[in-house]
Amino acid sequence: MRFLKPLSLVLIFVMVFSVGLHAPALLDDSYAVFPTEGRDSDYCEDTYEGDENGCVADPLCEWDDEDDPTDDDYPGECEDVDDDDEEDDDDDEEDDDDDDEEDDDTNTGGGTGNGNPGGGGGGGSGNGGGSTTVDTDGDGINDDADDDDDNDGVSDQQDAFPKDASEHSDFDEDGVGDNADSDDDNDGFIDTIDVYPYDASEWTNHDGDALGDNADPDDDNDGVNDQQDAFPYDASEQYDTDADGIGNNADSDDDNDGVGDADDAFPLNANEAFDYDGDGIGDNADTDDDNDGVPDTEDDELGEVVIVNDFDGDGISDEDDPDDDNDGVVDQNDLYPFNAAEHANNDGDAVGDNADTDDDNDGYNDTVDAFPFNATEWADNDQDNIGDNADPDDDNDGIPDEEDAFPLDATSSADFDLDGVPDTIDLDIDGDGVPNTLDLYPMNFTEWADNDGDGIGNNLDVDDDNDGLLDIFDAYPFDGRWDQSSGGASLSASDDDGSASLTMTPLLLLLVFSFGVSVALGARKIWEKKEEPMKVPIDEVKSQ
Repeated sequence: MRFLKPLSLVLIFVMVFSVGLHAPALLDDSYAVFPTEGRDSDYCEDTYEGDENGCVADPLCEWDDEDDPTDDDYPGECEDVDDDDEEDDDDDEEDDDDDDEEDDDTNTGGGTGNGNPGGGGGGGSGNGGGSTTVDTDGDGINDDADDDDDNDGVSDQQDAFPKDASEHSDFDEDGVGDNADSDDDNDGFIDTIDVYPYDASEWTNHDGDALGDNADPDDDNDGVNDQQDAFPYDASEQYDTDADGIGNNADSDDDNDGVGDADDAFPLNANEAFDYDGDGIGDNADTDDDNDGVPDTEDDELGEVVIVNDFDGDGISDEDDPDDDNDGVVDQNDLYPFNAAEHANNDGDAVGDNADTDDDNDGYNDTVDAFPFNATEWADNDQDNIGDNADPDDDNDGIPDEEDAFPLDATSSADFDLDGVPDTIDLDIDGDGVPNTLDLYPMNFTEWADNDGDGIGNNLDVDDDNDGLLDIFDAYPFDGRWDQSSGGASLSASDDDGSASLTMTPLLLLLVFSFGVSVALGARKIWEKKEEPMKVPIDEVKSQ
């Protein structure tokens, strides 16, 4: 028995040492439970024949497009990713970089070879160089496969600056991104003062209506078109009869004839100021100012004049005529009883409705105003006779405007990613950068792939290949296939790549060591307990 303890310790030590010594071999690809690499070279081609989406989703495969319709591989074929070549290329690139740095230090002339000529003060020769991979945004996806190289949320297809996360659009195509460009539409007005920074034809909107000043026929919205308005940016003035720079509304002598408008029978005619007989002809032009039948040249004095006015010349004096201008609207209802061309003024401005281009003064010309006499309405998108402001469903598509992303478009109502493109024509509905045709979750911007088809997207799934090994411990988290017939061995062994073995070796050694220590401590306690002298009660000894 005395040799049992040391013999057991020796056996445990030999077991731990043996397992630890062979741990790397146990973890070699030939013993791997999950595949590492070196699969059948035709695996990708056979598995994803004609299936571009499946090929792209497999991280160990890549799709090779074929443009020639006469080629047997048209439109393309799935090939294995050549990891060894990439590593060799990376090594060659590192060597070339080292050579370049040494050449720069020595400042020698550039040499040439089968590779690129050396440049600057250094340069070197070589038999070609390794291919480089670029990952602009550092997200672990090479730019060739990354739909958003700068990770700014705008896919490269829509990004004018796919390598610059601070820019994505260039409205005026001047080579300066809109974020940095002080004049996005290049109209000569900087964006800070441009009311329409993305419209080169507009930059101001004086009256704040829906039309920019260049397109607006009435910039001050006073009812008088700019072409006839002496003060197109002053809604309180329209005319300046005497051209003295003071609008008629503010000018006390509009014709500047020296007679104030209040006393001037012809306030807009500088040649006339009085009409003694009230016949509508100014005294300067009237040959018989007192209308007594005697010409002024023969009349020594002005006689008493009996004035009978008949504006419309219908034989009925104005005093008795119910329609003085004979326009069909009785004077009682005629705002302009002595103007046959006008009779109403809906908006109460200085211009009658017939001459007024905006009768309700809502900023929309009557020619484009669906409700020209209603200042609260001007459009009726669905032509249901209910103005859009009051209409709860402007496009009459059955979806209330407050829930309709496109309230004026009856063919569209939803915009899931709020990118301004209707879902019906949006190639990427959830705006995650993955086209709908490749997105298994087109309405979920946090998911787009489900490698193992378990209904849980890869981003949320902790075991993407469903091989029982968590992704954080899985060297190939998207490949869960292995050869059951070989007792769990990988599809093919690799003698060159020991990355998986090196990664798992410390973990296995730690587990074996911990197990050995636990067994040794347990065995020690058992031995110590056995070697303790048996204690016999004194009473029993005495009784013997």
